[in-house]
Amino acid sequence: MQAVILVGGLGTRLRPITYDIPKALVPLRNKPFMGYTLDFLRGGGIEGAVLSLGYLPDPIQRYIDERDDLDGFSVEYAVEERPLGTAGGIKNAARFLQDGPVVVLNGDVLTGMDLRKAIELHRSTGALATITLTSVEDPTAYGLVEVDHDMMVRRFIEKPSPDEVTTNLVNAGVYVLEPEVLEMIPPGREVSIEREIFPRLQERRQLYAHVSSSYWKDIGTPRSYLAASHDVLSGAVGAGEGFDYMDVHRSTLIEKNVRILPPVSVAEGCEISAGATVGGRSSLGRGCRVGEGAVVEGSILLDGAVVEAGAVVRGSIVGPGARIGEGAIVRGLSVLGARCVVGEGNVLDQGIRINPGVVLQPRSVSF
Repeated sequence: MQAVILVGGLGTRLRPITYDIPKALVPLRNKPFMGYTLDFLRGGGIEGAVLSLGYLPDPIQRYIDERDDLDGFSVEYAVEERPLGTAGGIKNAARFLQDGPVVVLNGDVLTGMDLRKAIELHRSTGALATITLTSVEDPTAYGLVEVDHDMMVRRFIEKPSPDEVTTNLVNAGVYVLEPEVLEMIPPGREVSIEREIFPRLQERRQLYAHVSSSYWKDIGTPRSYLAASHDVLSGAVGAGEGFDYMDVHRSTLIEKNVRILPPVSVAEGCEISAGATVGGRSSLGRGCRVGEGAVVEGSILLDGAVVEAGAVVRGSIVGPGARIGEGAIVRGLSVLGARCVVGEGNVLDQGIRINPGVVLQPRSVSF
């Protein structure tokens, strides 16, 4: 069986990080997210995938092409000339698919669900499509899916108000589709599988649901991306053979009186100066530098980020090549784009986002 991975979106919710990095390649524990997606599919018995690409396709193709450990897992690329939506992206990928059912996966879903069980359920019901569901604490931010006692989908409720909530089951972004579903998708235009195709299948009583209680997270926002990073570092999901809570590359230069607190991941070529503290569910990409007495806790530093002496980074995301000046404080889910500079003494908080290349002069911002 093959899969289609939908990775053509702009990643707007995760900006400014996705101005420079496609969402499919943002790292978790210094491994590109696409790596976890491929592991999930291969673990579920999938033999190959078609990547439905649109925004920044070249880095994704390069990442796949440079891997030498896929062991016969075939990958094809279907690049959209213009946005085609979720169903349109599947239709665009159809020319690479063999006969038979196909698994479709949203490219921003991190999950530990048992894909084989979803496929088995699909085959047992004879449905044209099976949609996987998961439960969430606050379903108002999602589209709810009501099912009957036979797990047939009964109704969709798109982003309900609190008084409209009838279930906490939401679309988990993993589907099993028969070829007939692909034939229902009109070619050459933007089509949503959630809003156009699934309701038609529900009316025909040909749409079933598989409910998973396993780990699930949509990494598409800074909050969920950071939470997913914490979970991967803690081993809650994606922990392969040889998992280590103290994942520090042997090339890391560590000076005296440095505290490194697990779980942590530090990639090759990093430098951590005297008296610095790094850890508490933090991830440092290649070539990052942490200055004397600086603190990095619960954060993601992408490749080449610099935290100068005495600066503090807590619960935030720092883009590649960004620099945080001496004594500056970055906290509260702040997100810094690539190559931006936060001058000394600034205080960033409350989820502020700084676009790539922006320079904040010393002591110019305080939240």
